[in-house]
Amino acid sequence: MNKKIAVFIMLLVLSLAVSGCSDKETTTTTVEGEDGKEYEVTYTEGVEDEVCPVGSTMTIRDPNTGESMVMEVLGTEVIEGIEMCHTVAEMNVDSEDGFARMEMYTPIDENEESFIMTYYDEDGNVMSEMKAINGKITMTDEEGNVVMEMDTSEQE
Repeated sequence: MNKKIAVFIMLLVLSLAVSGCSDKETTTTTVEGEDGKEYEVTYTEGVEDEVCPVGSTMTIRDPNTGESMVMEVLGTEVIEGIEMCHTVAEMNVDSEDGFARMEMYTPIDENEESFIMTYYDEDGNVMSEMKAINGKITMTDEEGNVVMEMDTSEQE
């Protein structure tokens, strides 16, 4: 994955952990990334304790390049018996990998380790997907071919 996208994802997770988000007023702050650069983070505030603040948004922008990522929490869904938060991130990033959109499902239960991350190109085509559900990890490519599969529940 492109280093810039990795930095944006790291900032996204950091910003959510620090600030939370909701459908209330927005706040803009500046955070320093692992690369030493400063990024502007705009988020809806007020629900720091909510796990899945439906309807909330967050924008991460590099003021030097104009590259940005806008994340929106769409709702909750139950996938294979696990309640998950559904989030979409639209990226305006000069990416060698061609990623333009990322769809994420993360567990509501903080003790649950399952997740799904799907990456899309500018045309909405799936580029890759990584799924970890109930100890089974699967990675697929843009053609739907399984490129890696592992069952961690058998190792316990």
